[in-house]
Amino acid sequence: MSWTVLGFGKKHKGKTLPQILFNDPDWFYWAYEEGVLIGRIPQSEVQEIYEKSRNIKIPQKDHHAEFVFDGIRGVFADMKLVTSDRPKHVGSSQTQRLDRIDMALIRFAKQYDKLGYALLIPILKEILFGDSKLRMTKKRAEDFFNDPSNFIP
Repeated sequence: MSWTVLGFGKKHKGKTLPQILFNDPDWFYWAYEEGVLIGRIPQSEVQEIYEKSRNIKIPQKDHHAEFVFDGIRGVFADMKLVTSDRPKHVGSSQTQRLDRIDMALIRFAKQYDKLGYALLIPILKEILFGDSKLRMTKKRAEDFFNDPSNFIP
């Protein structure tokens, strides 16, 4: 797919949605919820990347993504891959296990969590690309979202 370049805004003008999701996912989910992208990006493109970002395939077989949220503030604290048979977490933190990586889960837990997403992105880069400090170029981000094998249908 050829991704549409945003032609508006100061921060994201000139970027595509795949770039934004690896850079500022909180903004994307906010824009999605508020309808900011309607009429500016083809709706099919917006919906496709929204669905893909919520259904990222876990690279390791028989693993789940365990999202950890601070028990007091409810903000995202960590995500790790755990074996399917690992016992559930016990403690003050809240956890949620999924059979996929759902980037939107952080926003559902806390409406505005820039720090949570700043923590998630390096974790995702490590899990998906093997390098938490990997620079997410336009090509790399778009190639990831263009590869159907990266997603649960």
